[in-house]
Order: sequence, then structure tokens, then C-alpha cells
Amino acid sequence: MPELQKFTPGVYLPWEEALVKERLDIAAGRKAPPPPPPFLLMPPRPLDEREIIDFNRRWNRYDPLYTDPDYARAHGHPSCPAMPGFMAMFPMMLIPQFPKNIASKFYYTMDRNDILYERNVYAGDALGHGKESAFMNELTLPGGEARVWEMGGVGETVDADGKLIFTTKGNVLEAYSMFTDGTPPMDFSKNMAEWVDYFPPAHVTTDADYERMRQLWAQERVMGDDTPCWEDVAVGDFLPVTCSDGPITYIHMMYWHPIGDLSIYSREELFDPQMRATTFRDRYGAFLDETALHFSGRNIPGMRGVSYNDTIARIVARTLTNFVGTRGRVSRFGWGLFPFFRELRVRPIDEDMLAKVPGYEGRGCERHGAEGDTVIGKACITGKYINAKGEHCCEVALWAETLDGEIIQTCPSEIVLPARGE
Repeated sequence: MPELQKFTPGVYLPWEEALVKERLDIAAGRKAPPPPPPFLLMPPRPLDEREIIDFNRRWNRYDPLYTDPDYARAHGHPSCPAMPGFMAMFPMMLIPQFPKNIASKFYYTMDRNDILYERNVYAGDALGHGKESAFMNELTLPGGEARVWEMGGVGETVDADGKLIFTTKGNVLEAYSMFTDGTPPMDFSKNMAEWVDYFPPAHVTTDADYERMRQLWAQERVMGDDTPCWEDVAVGDFLPVTCSDGPITYIHMMYWHPIGDLSIYSREELFDPQMRATTFRDRYGAFLDETALHFSGRNIPGMRGVSYNDTIARIVARTLTNFVGTRGRVSRFGWGLFPFFRELRVRPIDEDMLAKVPGYEGRGCERHGAEGDTVIGKACITGKYINAKGEHCCEVALWAETLDGEIIQTCPSEIVLPARGE
């Protein structure tokens, strides 16, 4: 095995020092961030009702509040509210990614996202950018064989009048390792597929599993106008479960996450040496964006499709929306992701959230979601309070379990419920 550099937090080697300083300066405000991609510079446009409904239907086809505008208007809403997560791109691009060939091996993942909603998002809203700030923290373990970074940002999304709609905070994790014995850098495609060797096997869905799904579907309840009042729920109450429509397949992934042309390389890109050196190349010789690994196992032998950053969170979001009905709303929707690269597993994921849930003490997000997983949404009320605006809020621990009881996404959340008499 090649010898690897042992890193010390805060002590940077000559080959990384300038790149680290540049990014730390951006995070500290001493240096301007690079210009954003062109699509982020487009002026805000009013959202169309159809695009919101199309998004909602992918994730929640069973609640008419999110798919039937006439129903929504008849129940006190101007149109169908957007499901949590709609167009909530966090400002991670404020700090540029480290070059993927900075060292002998490179690792990265989306890590966390947290959305705080001032109100629902509706058709007609023009989502613009408000205040933004960047942050960067080193997570390298003393003597560790990977330099690990948390890099992200906090950004406001405002309406046409500049009023805050939601705030998003999110980050990526990036890491790199360096051979010290003269071994050449690892082939990038092999580097990107390392995790396949230790990814757990798929769950094979049986007839008995489908019967269990049917039992779980029978427990689902869309509250509608029967939104519970804040006074009628207690800390420790569990919300009714939800369950996905069978196990995740690559067909689901392509339906849920239409990628457009962002992952199709141009003629110029195909002959860019830097692109060739730092882009995954499949067993057929084709260059593929990293999104390819999410859709099926055809590109990496021995592997199956895996979930995107918030795929599982979006599946279980209706555990919240079912419960708040037509008279409440989701005011916080976050998620934590289990990295499939071992080098990025440097801290627990939402163990503090689950420590408040009876029977889940000491647990957190335990693995990455993938094809074959049936997703069960579970949630527990872990706190109650009245916020500064006088809204009656409940802190909610939301998470996704498989049929085998593994936790594959954790989602710290909050809901607003009506008070008695409202």
C-alpha cells in the first residue's frame, strides 16, 4: 500500500498552502468570491403554478393541497404551496471547490442543508438573492491521512419587494490525500469508485416486504382541515408514518431528478485536458458527470444507483406536510447526508437530534440511501415553543428508515401549528 501523508490541523504543506489561504480569505471576507455561474445571475421571474405542482407531484401526489390549485384556494391558500426543498439552492458556490487533482486522491460530498421558512412559497413569487455569507472550517483529524474541509454558505431568498421568504445554510465536505513514497496519483475514475468496495449490499424486496408496505400505507393520514392545534400535541408524540411507493429504482431517480443538459459535455470540454484528468470515465470509455452514479450501476461495475443529497429527505417531507394539513406549515426543513467515502466520515450526523427521540439515543444517520431501499418516514415532536413572531412552533425530529431499520437520512425540522381559537 502507498504511504500517505499524515496531516496536522492548521499546518499546511507548500503544495496546498496557497489554495487553502485563498479559500480561507474568501470565507473571512478578505477576498471576493469568484463570479457565480450564469444561471444564478438571471433576474428573478415570477414562479409559475405549473412548475410548483410538477415539483410537488414528484414527491407528494397524495395531498391535494400540493397538486390541486382549486382545492388549495378553497382551503385558504392563494395557490398550491411548494413542498419543502423547492428551489432551495444553498450558496455553496461562494467558496470554490479545491482542484480535484490537488493531491493523490480527492473526495467530496454534499453534507448538510438547512432551510428556515418565513412563509410558504407560492406561484407568483419571484425568488431573488438577499444577503449571503461564506464559511469554511477544517475537520482534519490530528495525524489523519486526509485533509478534510467543511465549506459552505448562508443565503437569503427574498421576494420582489426584498422581503425574506427563506434562509438557506448548507455545505460540502472536501478532502484530499497525498502519497509520500513516489506512487503516482490514483486514476481519477478509480478514485471516484473506491467506495464501491465497502458499500453495503442491496436489500432484495420480497412479497412479505410489499405486504408490510401496504400496512404502512394504511397508517398514512393526510390531515387536511383537521390540522392538530399546538395545545393538543406533546413532546414525545410520534407523527403518523409515511412510506415510499415501493423500493427506489433508477427509474425513480431519473423521474425525481431531471438533470437537463448540465451533465452533457460539449465538444470543447471533451478535449479539455483538465476536464479529462478530473472527470469520471466509465467502463465504456465515456466521460460522465458525477451525477451518473446516482442513476444506475451500469457505469460502475458492482454498484447500483445511490440517492442524491436530499432525495430521501424529499421522500419523507410529506411526513411533515401530511401532519400540518391546510392550517399549519413547515418552517424548517434540514437534512444530513451519510458520505459514501470513508475519508469524509469525520463526525456524527444528527445524533443530537435523535437523542431526544425515545428509543433512538446514540443513533444518527447510518448509511447512504440507494436502489433497493424502501423509505419509511418517521417523526417525533422534540420541543414546543412560541417564536418571536408569536407563532406556535414544534421542533420535530424527522428521519428515514429502511425496512431493515437502517437510518438513511436525518432531517432536523420545525412546524407551525394553529393555536386553539385561531
